[in-house]
Amino acid sequence: MTANTSRNHSVKDQRPCIECGAPLAATDSQPLCPACIFRRIADTGSTIHSSEQGPAPPAPATLEAPQIPDPNSDSDRDTDFYSEYELLGEIGRGGMGVIYKAHQPGLNRIVALKVIHTAGLAGDAARKRFQSEVKIAGRLNHPNIVPVFDVGVMDGCPCFSMEFFPGGNLAHRLGRPGSNLPEAVRTLVKVARAVYFAHQHGVLHRDLKPGNILLDADGEPHVADFGLAKELDSGGDLTRSGAVLGSPNYMSPEQAAGKAGRLSVATDIYSLGAILYEMLTGHPPFLSATPLETMRLVVEQEAPRPSSTTGQVDRDLETICLKCLEKEPARRYATAGDLAEDLERWLRKEPIHARPASNSERVRKWIQRHPALAGVSALLLVVLIAGLAAITWQWRAAEHARHREMQERRRAEAALAHSAIALAESAASGVKVE
Repeated sequence: MTANTSRNHSVKDQRPCIECGAPLAATDSQPLCPACIFRRIADTGSTIHSSEQGPAPPAPATLEAPQIPDPNSDSDRDTDFYSEYELLGEIGRGGMGVIYKAHQPGLNRIVALKVIHTAGLAGDAARKRFQSEVKIAGRLNHPNIVPVFDVGVMDGCPCFSMEFFPGGNLAHRLGRPGSNLPEAVRTLVKVARAVYFAHQHGVLHRDLKPGNILLDADGEPHVADFGLAKELDSGGDLTRSGAVLGSPNYMSPEQAAGKAGRLSVATDIYSLGAILYEMLTGHPPFLSATPLETMRLVVEQEAPRPSSTTGQVDRDLETICLKCLEKEPARRYATAGDLAEDLERWLRKEPIHARPASNSERVRKWIQRHPALAGVSALLLVVLIAGLAAITWQWRAAEHARHREMQERRRAEAALAHSAIALAESAASGVKVE
């Protein structure tokens, strides 16, 4: 097995992998993509079957000391990771690559290998995003952020090794809302502190979710996957203006609306609030049949109160959660550190700093989100009030007329009765009354 330098090729120069159909670069000597190669090595210890054997591959490249690639450079190292690691199985895969569990005999340790497979290298942006992830993760030295060990290239595909965490991820522990809530809050405090550390070092994660929070054997959380991270002090971005990248169930309204210029630390704080929401309820704040519909709800709707979906929810935790989920970024916590401190106050049974929104504030926010509907509603309200006023005036006028008629009738009846009494008295006394 050899390592080949990656090159950009046109679509017409590509040929498909014989197993999964993923396009291969013209310089690839193997008939398989790296994902299928790894799978065969892990299953059988062999790359290809004898019937598929092609021309003899070139001699292995010379190994170099691993280092983080320069994201401004167009060249990558040709480190043969096949000879350095023993693959133990696939952990997961995404749109850009595959993650494997592997053994590194030289250091006798278990690691995770992330490989950007050929099918994911649709353009220069994907490679630059990979290089940015390595650069960012390599400089964030924090006990609750996944460290990067080694960087190289496999058959022209960028890859890096990182610490392996046997405890899975936080998503596996959010199935039962409210179970061991203080422990869950302590976990989120550590995540928020790690995110605050990244923010202090100029890094915005932009894809915080339970699946990107890995757990070690002791249950300690570690923030992973900086593939969509952005350097706050950098004017450039690896995404196009208006593009939406991230996880719809946990992304902020400004992120779901594609407003890349408005993304700030408040974006990650919203995602932390969405994770807390799932800790309290067992599901994210917005969940629909399609990602597009979910993003529409994120942009247009207020998150339902956790207590409205599950009944008994601690009021202070609900207040903290809803503050993180404010539609307007300025109304969220100023920093992830502030969020961590309020959560710690709750753990210590101290008063929290966040305050629930008043009814008038909820109405104001609804009007701001739905100005057209609010205008129509206001017009209908004016018409309703005017109609009620007209009906009330007519009713009062009719009542006044009826009262006046009754008074006149009573006066006539009284006069008639008076005349009858006078007539009766006159007849009794023998006086003729004309």
